[in-house]
Amino acid sequence: MINEISLVGLGYIGKIHLKLLSENPHWQLKGVYDLDKNLTREMAEMYGVQAFQSLEECLSHSQVIDIATPSSTHYEIARQAIMQGCHVFVEKPVTSELKDARQLQKLIKEAGVVCQVGHVERFNPSFIAAKPFIQDPVFIEVHRLAQYNPRGTDVSVVLDLMMHDIDLILSIVKSNVRKIHASGTPLVSGTADLVNARIEFENGTVANVTTNRMAFRNSRKFRVFTRENLVSINLLEKHTEIIRIRNAAPNSRHLVIDPGYQQPKKEIVFEHPIILPTNAINEELTTFYTSINSNKAISVGIDDAIRTLEIAFEIEEKLNP
Repeated sequence: MINEISLVGLGYIGKIHLKLLSENPHWQLKGVYDLDKNLTREMAEMYGVQAFQSLEECLSHSQVIDIATPSSTHYEIARQAIMQGCHVFVEKPVTSELKDARQLQKLIKEAGVVCQVGHVERFNPSFIAAKPFIQDPVFIEVHRLAQYNPRGTDVSVVLDLMMHDIDLILSIVKSNVRKIHASGTPLVSGTADLVNARIEFENGTVANVTTNRMAFRNSRKFRVFTRENLVSINLLEKHTEIIRIRNAAPNSRHLVIDPGYQQPKKEIVFEHPIILPTNAINEELTTFYTSINSNKAISVGIDDAIRTLEIAFEIEEKLNP
């Protein structure tokens, strides 16, 4: 059984991982490491684990590494961990450069280790509840609004926030991308803070994605239109609604509309799937454990992460022609 894990990075996300790893029955938390030695010692004492003095010491004492550092450092830390034979969980984006992600892909294959990337929205219970109702999407509309937070502004809003929605879209649309249109603007940071992208797929599916990290309120809404229904997912409030429009039954108890022009009356049926009260980060860390210790496929592997990065960088190229 492989269950000894250490955490690298003790910032905002790292502290969330630290708490969840300490509580997760599958993992044995060995220790923590951060460039801030005082913070490393403080967190190690709080959770009763080892405070590593260097990355090298951390890797040499661990079977598995959880990387929650700034994205610009992901590649080098992951590279060293993989070369050491450690299994790796790395927060998204997997790297800040596409060439680095492809190099990691090669190293992972050569080393035979498991690498999972932290595209956490895949584990959002509202998205999981919606997936059985999403068949052959025709149009996808996404709005992700976030209040300003200096964390993550070392990269554009595409790599910071839109990545989540690109990954979700690619997970439900089984087709190659045909064309991308994008526009955006910086508002506070040196890179784009507000971006709209239209992603057209070869099978005809279209996704329209708007991301703004300078909004007055937080909102994460993901809507999927299929030929059968509308699937409305509120990723923030953990709420999913399925809306079906069909020919109205006699004496229907549902909302009925009359389209006129000698068309049959339609009834609108609302369904609300059960949303399980799970923690998405904890779920992804558990599936990572399962992938290492069984034959279960990796939930979000390096191949998925690279495809998402490819789309993200193409969007950024459209912003800077």
